[in-house]
Amino acid sequence: MILLVAALVARTIVPTADIPTTLADPCAIFDRPEIRASAPRLITVSDLVGLADIGRSDPHETPSPFGISPDGKDIAFVVRRANAKENRYCQKLMVMPVDAANEPRELDRGGVLIRNDFELRKFVSVMAGSAKVITPRWSPDGRRIGFLKQEGKTSQVWLVDSAGEIPASRATGMPDNVDDFAWTESGEALVVATRPGIRVQAEAIAKEARSGFLFDERFAPDKADYPIPIEPVSYEYNTVALETGTIRQSTLSEIARLRPERPEGVPQNARGFAKGSDGAVAWRQPLRPLELLSPTGLTVQQADGRILRCEERCSGTKQIWWSVDGSSVYAIQKTGWGGSQTALLRWKRGATAPRRIMVTDDALVGCELAGKELICAREGALRPRRLVAIDPDTGRERLIHDPNPAFGRIILGKTQRFKFRNSYGVESYADLLRPPLHTKGAIHPLVVVQYHSQGFLRGSTGNEFPVQLLAAKGFAVLSFARPDFVPAAMAGESELQLGKANRAEWIDRRNVHSSLVMAVEHAVNTGIVDSSRIGITGFSDGTATTQWALINSSLFKVAALGTCCEDMSAFPLAAGPTFTQYGRDIGYRFFEPGAEDHWRPLSLVLNVDRINVPILIQSPDSEYEGGLDVVELYKHRGKAIELYVLEGEPHVKYQPAHRQATYERYTEWFQFWLMRQISCDPAKAGQYARWMAMKDAPKAVELRCENAASILP
Repeated sequence: MILLVAALVARTIVPTADIPTTLADPCAIFDRPEIRASAPRLITVSDLVGLADIGRSDPHETPSPFGISPDGKDIAFVVRRANAKENRYCQKLMVMPVDAANEPRELDRGGVLIRNDFELRKFVSVMAGSAKVITPRWSPDGRRIGFLKQEGKTSQVWLVDSAGEIPASRATGMPDNVDDFAWTESGEALVVATRPGIRVQAEAIAKEARSGFLFDERFAPDKADYPIPIEPVSYEYNTVALETGTIRQSTLSEIARLRPERPEGVPQNARGFAKGSDGAVAWRQPLRPLELLSPTGLTVQQADGRILRCEERCSGTKQIWWSVDGSSVYAIQKTGWGGSQTALLRWKRGATAPRRIMVTDDALVGCELAGKELICAREGALRPRRLVAIDPDTGRERLIHDPNPAFGRIILGKTQRFKFRNSYGVESYADLLRPPLHTKGAIHPLVVVQYHSQGFLRGSTGNEFPVQLLAAKGFAVLSFARPDFVPAAMAGESELQLGKANRAEWIDRRNVHSSLVMAVEHAVNTGIVDSSRIGITGFSDGTATTQWALINSSLFKVAALGTCCEDMSAFPLAAGPTFTQYGRDIGYRFFEPGAEDHWRPLSLVLNVDRINVPILIQSPDSEYEGGLDVVELYKHRGKAIELYVLEGEPHVKYQPAHRQATYERYTEWFQFWLMRQISCDPAKAGQYARWMAMKDAPKAVELRCENAASILP
């Protein structure tokens, strides 16, 4: 997104200096050929930070990052890798045959990371730390490929020759970000979607700066020091002629190429639909229409108007397609214990119900039908994302491209999945990752990460904590998936009802804690975990889980947080009027009689005398104020606590240099407290001096340099 306020609003009252940017190509470090014949080795922080991504870096539902050529023979995609040294991203547009007959060819590189933005409460555009999914789109004749790229302040459509003979060039120059685009039928123009209303409101806010901003519902101090647009905005659609550059308002038929019209008979509450070649249509429909979080089933309306429904058997349907010949409907389904698995369904015409073609613990991301195959990004607990083609009639799979071939020589530990019901009867699961060099009889300290456990065990939610790096350092790592809400909350008909149900008697926190304790018990019962050396991490909702666990159990001896904290004072002040009011609406008490009694089960501030667990916080600069009461109080009481603030970061951190620094620091923190181990790097001496001065820290004579026999001097 564009900046929400014009540059004149940005003022500073303290001296600042910018680190000079370099002209170095962030892709250069990745252009060196892989040494595939080298000896097997353990993973490094650089391996984890520089992992190649196609589409989103997490394994959740997403638009497809794959562009299939009109003849179905080629696939285009953008590969993204983080370069921590340059604190930039290497981004390459690649094209290759779907049959994998040749290696990918690079058509373009460069541009800054285009980040997602999203609506949040009243705020119409809040910047995320996650990357926007860039879907290359082929021209109707297959000679050109369009894609989004940002060089400067806005993201625009760029075009490149699909044969690679002509360099890429910018095709649009809209005053706002191009959010999405499509080719016209002739291929002579582009239909682009923008949201000018965001810019218009930002410009109006910029003018307010001269007389001062009224602190009102537009403020969220943990996101900006100025108002954020809250007036609803809509998309505008314009058609850009490629030959002349002229811009006009798009026609309804042109808009339909970008936003297909809902077919007749498809209900308004349908969550996605697919049209067959003969007029038949399939859609995903809530099984319990009144419930906000209702799972979706599958409905098929045949060409003659007959309707077939698959409900509980198809619960969790996420994506649907018709086969090329119109004989079958295919669907991706979230299924299994606690929604931990992915299934592929085929509903053949004439059959009364779909048949399950395959089911896997792996995640299938951004699937797109290409001819008779589904093109998907597939990743497993120990295998990073790769491009595969799946026959949806048989489930047979073939590899198209592995963007991370170096992982073939990296030694990873084994995983074990635990499935159980918590004390509220809610299905729960967690994955235990053993150290790659684990030997029979060895017992390891444990680190818990949360709160999703799907796909490659990389950084958990927000990509915040280095799962594989911790395992390589000798920790057992428990990847904990928070359970669904309790049934009373799942039945909520609105976000407000859901929030109230979850906050009643802190039922959601109790529900999650029950699953967490059971998951840890399962891990300890394997015999490879030292129950006296267990650490816990928390980020976003996981921070509240960690707070509750530190107050209501004695399992954990050390903690690390990616944000802090959900508490009674600093939290509402940093959140601002809109979020504070929402908190009150769902049952929180802020600055009112009885507030302390309400917060006592969760508040680190009110339980300071009960907690003697060392806490490391690495917070974005947009959110650190929300934990200052905790940090100040704990330091004043002599507790072991340390706060780092990461500049220019939103809720989910995205800068490569910060990712590498936080990964290293989290690892060193757990090594220090749970292993009595430190880095041998002299540059880290100041860090360890601070930590050794903390309450109950190990003495110098107890500490050893990592992989060294000598005692710390």
